[in-house]
Amino acid sequence: MGLCRSKGHPLPLWLPPLIGAALRLVQIQAPILGIHSWRQADTAAMARNFAEQGMRFWQPQIDWGGAGSGLVEAEFPLYPYGVALLYRLFGVHEWLARGLSVLCSVLTVVLLIRIGRHLLGERAGWWGGMFYAVLPIPVFYGRTVQPEALLMLLAALALERFLVWLEGGRRSALLVSWLAFSGACLVKVLPFLWLGAPLLWLWARGKGGWGPVLRRPSSWLYPLGAATVTALWYWHARQLGESSGLSFGFWGGQANRYTWSDLLGFSYWGELALRVAVRNLAVLGVPLLILGLLPPRAGSAAEVRPLVRVLPLGLVAVVVAGALAPETTAVHEYYQLPLMLFACPLMGQGWVRLRSGSIGWRRGAWALLTLMVLVSLTILGVDYWSRERIAGSAAWELARQIQASTPGQARVVVMSGPDPTVLYLANRKGWLVTPEPLSHQDAAAWRRRGADAVAGSFAVIESYRPFPDGPEKDRLRRWVCAQPPGCPSGSAFVVPLNTGAAV
Repeated sequence: MGLCRSKGHPLPLWLPPLIGAALRLVQIQAPILGIHSWRQADTAAMARNFAEQGMRFWQPQIDWGGAGSGLVEAEFPLYPYGVALLYRLFGVHEWLARGLSVLCSVLTVVLLIRIGRHLLGERAGWWGGMFYAVLPIPVFYGRTVQPEALLMLLAALALERFLVWLEGGRRSALLVSWLAFSGACLVKVLPFLWLGAPLLWLWARGKGGWGPVLRRPSSWLYPLGAATVTALWYWHARQLGESSGLSFGFWGGQANRYTWSDLLGFSYWGELALRVAVRNLAVLGVPLLILGLLPPRAGSAAEVRPLVRVLPLGLVAVVVAGALAPETTAVHEYYQLPLMLFACPLMGQGWVRLRSGSIGWRRGAWALLTLMVLVSLTILGVDYWSRERIAGSAAWELARQIQASTPGQARVVVMSGPDPTVLYLANRKGWLVTPEPLSHQDAAAWRRRGADAVAGSFAVIESYRPFPDGPEKDRLRRWVCAQPPGCPSGSAFVVPLNTGAAV
């Protein structure tokens, strides 16, 4: 029961999801701190605002809208809305949001096993799922409060159901694939390329070539339907952004995603390759991926599986899609997470090939696997889990001080640059500013805009960036000390702007 039955010892199908769940449940109770806390804070804020201010799906709200409504131009809020439903049932607890991500990620492990089984065979599929269960990037973003885990689930479901449709012609499988593909494109626009291109190639390869597919009107319904619903949402989102002035910078002058000159230098490609090798593949996964990419031996069973070429095509599609927004891709490592949809089955194939080699290679394979898991756990512990701890966090200290010093409905000016982590942790609405405008504007001006307090830290600007010593910090300190109640005793400060506020 629950075994992968193929040549060799049976492999328990429940083991990769179980290991994946165990790793993703580490620190599930952690607050929104650490790597990409700013991204998680915005997602968590949307979920909390849905739950507390009305479950209006079409009106996502963030915390940094000043004295306004906070309505924002945003991606399709399927994940934060799902979290909000849990909040309405059980109360606002971040572990519920993380738990939803864990569920999505563990289901993705199961789907990756099935994808690998369709394309490469039982054992390669099983090991592909196992690699997704233990490698750093899938583990970390499989339990963060952001839509990446849901995105990967939808992408894997779209691909797996599409393969089922190609094999058996089941229209229900094609419908589910389209729904999942459309959902992925709504959650993030780029899947239209990095998932759409592999699906289109599969369609042509499995249905008689490009000519018959392109001449069949029904073939156009799949991509055009997804494009239509995606365009409708982002048109609506654009209207929200224009009405409120708040946006995550998808289009227009606020967008900082499209600095294509970066593609001409070595820095972009070198850093991308290093990040993928270390954080996606835990270094020792690189040779397994290369081995899985090698062409099969003449006469081997793999030769009769031409659809397997969709996996290297998918890798290329993810890299090309990332190059369309190089600034975003260079900063946000989770843009490389979709590589694992295609890389993990290939790594599973690499592992099977390694184990089927000479006796010496078979013994060395287990040493390689053990070291890879240890490297993965080290990366997770040092680069990710350790940064979610409350102890020593300047952002956590400031948020607690804001909560103690201001009433629940207060509007607070927070000196944290574009990082909303402190506002979210403090459960306040307000403004995000850098040190310079804060120290050049008097308290009365902020009060006229509706602010009840000004807060910040001399230790950090963003939650992840220290505040260096220098003229800017000295000017800010003089400004803070000139306001009542005077100079703070610690690194955090909260300046009340009305006489009724606590200090």
